[in-house]
Amino acid sequence: MGYVAVTAGEEIIERAEELFESQRIGDTEAVAVDQIDEQLSRLTAQAMSEGGLYAPRLAALAVKQAQGDTVEAAFLLRAYRSTLERFDESVTVEPSEMIASRRVSPAFKDVPGGQILGATKDYTQRLLDFDLLEGTPDDPTEKWEVPDEGDPDRLSNVTELLREEGLLYEPDEPDVDEPNDTTRESVTHPAERDEVLQELARGETGAVTALGYSALRGYGTVHPTLAEVRVGDLPVRIEHPYTGDEVTVAHTSVTESEAVVPVYEKREDPQFAFGYGLTFGRNERKAIGMTVLDASIQLDTEEEPAENAEFVLDTVDGMDSFGFIEHLKLPHYVTFQSILDRIRALRERQGLSEQGRVEPDEQSAEPAVTEVRNDD
Repeated sequence: MGYVAVTAGEEIIERAEELFESQRIGDTEAVAVDQIDEQLSRLTAQAMSEGGLYAPRLAALAVKQAQGDTVEAAFLLRAYRSTLERFDESVTVEPSEMIASRRVSPAFKDVPGGQILGATKDYTQRLLDFDLLEGTPDDPTEKWEVPDEGDPDRLSNVTELLREEGLLYEPDEPDVDEPNDTTRESVTHPAERDEVLQELARGETGAVTALGYSALRGYGTVHPTLAEVRVGDLPVRIEHPYTGDEVTVAHTSVTESEAVVPVYEKREDPQFAFGYGLTFGRNERKAIGMTVLDASIQLDTEEEPAENAEFVLDTVDGMDSFGFIEHLKLPHYVTFQSILDRIRALRERQGLSEQGRVEPDEQSAEPAVTEVRNDD
């Protein structure tokens, strides 16, 4: 799709951008990137997840530059990511290797390793805290006396308990040697499960949540039980270029979610199917929504929106939806004039009144110069 270039408007466009920057800075002290990274970590986690790039500081910079618009921040991260050279690939690691700071299982009361609530307000009232208006409050954990328990134990995934009993349905292995990298090759339908998981992991948080919710509300047949939700640091390992040994080079903060769905009514062997979700940073809502959609898509039907892989994957990508929605703001003078002429011709053919007809300006096909004002 082509757009009409705005004539005689380069200076106006530059001023519009400068006005945007002026409003971002405002009259108060500028927010530091480190403050965004540390105090608004949920925001940067969302930008990293949708941008497909684990870089907390760069995500904080993108959030600052985009005035808090997470989709715009994700766009900036994807654009930057496309300029980076890929010089190696990491070794596959098991999620059970995660150093968990939070782990809850709604499915079981007692699980190996126990329930770890971590930092959360899931179980308390959520009310406005007006003390925050007064500045930085005291850290309520400063007076804690916490004994040193040493390194944490590795936690087994809850679904492993079901696998050991043969209660979890294992899908067929994909007929591919290596997963398709959807950041380099476009997804073709029917999509393999590895492609589905990649696209859901980079999907826009609101879209993933909304479509997952649609399945729970009856526009689908999946209403899972969460086996566990886990937040922690996952090691990143590569093979040493000289020794060939696996070396841990970093850790990434991730959120993982697994859910089980009873499918015994559809199979001779009563088992659970399962859905999976994993995102960068702490983003439990998106990870759970991803889990629901993964389980729904595995049903492979076109009867419900959440179960149609093509519909879901084409809808949840924030860059696609962002582009199509926002392109409506760009000039459409020629196409609208064509539609207007066609409707007028139909009305004339049917003898309808032309009262109130708006005559187009002689230069209507040419974009007008837009004036940018600062009304502050």
